[in-house]
Amino acid sequence: TFPLGLDALPPMAGAKVESLFFANRGLEAVYAPQRVLAVFAGVHAAWSDAQLVIANDGALRVQLEREVQALGLSAVVHFVGRLDAPAQAHWYATAQWYLSLPRSDSVSVSVLEAMAHGCIPVLSDLPANRELIDSGRNGLVLADGAVADAAELERLLGQAIAIAADNRVWVAEHALFAPAVRGFLGRLRELVR
Repeated sequence: TFPLGLDALPPMAGAKVESLFFANRGLEAVYAPQRVLAVFAGVHAAWSDAQLVIANDGALRVQLEREVQALGLSAVVHFVGRLDAPAQAHWYATAQWYLSLPRSDSVSVSVLEAMAHGCIPVLSDLPANRELIDSGRNGLVLADGAVADAAELERLLGQAIAIAADNRVWVAEHALFAPAVRGFLGRLRELVR
């Protein structure tokens, strides 16, 4: 097997905004953007300076913008639409946290990108996410219906530099496309012999 991973590691991120959360999955039901809002609303209740940038677009955008208004979060939740690669890399490099809470998924390239950029992932409880994240050590995996515990986030934040380094190493060793394909082709050559 080999991952459809990253072409290359991005540059190491500099200083991050500790209270900034980034989400960039499609605004469609399968990606559960309402859950992203609900989890962020819980975080914001504990951290009044928390901000959320939501990239991408989809059928649920108008509904989500209304929910943000109803929750009184318009000043701290920002919809930025579809981004080109440099703009997306900017948000990964700036945000301390990455939210991805889909109902169903395989290993997500966007989660790998976030890990490579040094974000702390907050993910839904899916088998693919458990391959990447040891909850409480290098990110957080939330069970269905669970919200992020502020004390747990504070603890992770205190280890942010080590988490970023560990996650980058994991991506470098397991989720770069070219080395994985080379290994796969090498294995095929062995089998042909």
